[in-house]
Amino acid sequence: MLRYILKRLLSMLLTLFLLATAVFFLLRFIPGSPFTRERTLSPEIEALLREKYNMDAPLWQQYLDYMGDLLHLDLGTSIQMLGVRVNDMIRNAFPVSAALGFWAILLVIVIGIPLGVLAALKRGRWPDYLISFLTTLGIAVPSFVIGSFILYVFGERLGWLPPGGLYGWRSYIGPVLALGGFSMAFVTRLTRSSMLDVTSMDYIRTARANGLPRGRIVFRHALKNALIPVVTYLGSTFAAIITGSFVVEKIFAVPGMGKYFVESINNRDYTVIMGTTLFFAALYVVMVFLVDVAYALIDPRIKLQD
Repeated sequence: MLRYILKRLLSMLLTLFLLATAVFFLLRFIPGSPFTRERTLSPEIEALLREKYNMDAPLWQQYLDYMGDLLHLDLGTSIQMLGVRVNDMIRNAFPVSAALGFWAILLVIVIGIPLGVLAALKRGRWPDYLISFLTTLGIAVPSFVIGSFILYVFGERLGWLPPGGLYGWRSYIGPVLALGGFSMAFVTRLTRSSMLDVTSMDYIRTARANGLPRGRIVFRHALKNALIPVVTYLGSTFAAIITGSFVVEKIFAVPGMGKYFVESINNRDYTVIMGTTLFFAALYVVMVFLVDVAYALIDPRIKLQD
């Protein structure tokens, strides 16, 4: 196990190194610069800014300087936001997105999986049809439509929810539903299809023939194996949800990571783009590793090979 963990750790570091290298050079090769939007800047001021941020140095020198700072976990200073360090930006914004993402993922697990199991057990009956209709609706309707609907109906018209921001537990309801709506619907359908596949297998029929209680068959034998594809989906989805959604955060005026990520792209803020991209990637590769470990915990037949 220790050897496997070390190999995966090296693989994760190599992945992040290659990603950092690719993003660094791609940003420099794209026409323009972080100062092209500032039309009022004189050539002299722009030259001073380029010197301040070391953008006049040879490209290889810029790359070595950035990678040297990265080894010390220093993601640099924003070019567009004066004096704001990317580390501080992530430190302040990520807990907000993480809180929303945590509750959204909890909603997906607590509601999505049981509904999928219920739909599979009631196959061909009205609960199955109702759940299939609602999940199809949840997958088809985009998150910004769900968010706008919640904000208008329950926020503005009925006054049950705050109009925006995070000022109490009620203010989490709208963004959490909008953020987790699609994933909850998808997990429900994935659980249903996986449960139907598992319950048709020979060992489940054998368990029924031996007279085992239905609850034991469903939750101890069928559900554990049916959860493997669900865990695979939740691993990558967790990383995506917990880092925030710009659309949902924009609708509900939530100061999370999504806002900085998209604004940095629009502003060509190289250091913020690099920092947020690497942060998202690091979170993603960690979640992929945890999913592999979860496989072995769910199904003892799966062994982690060194």
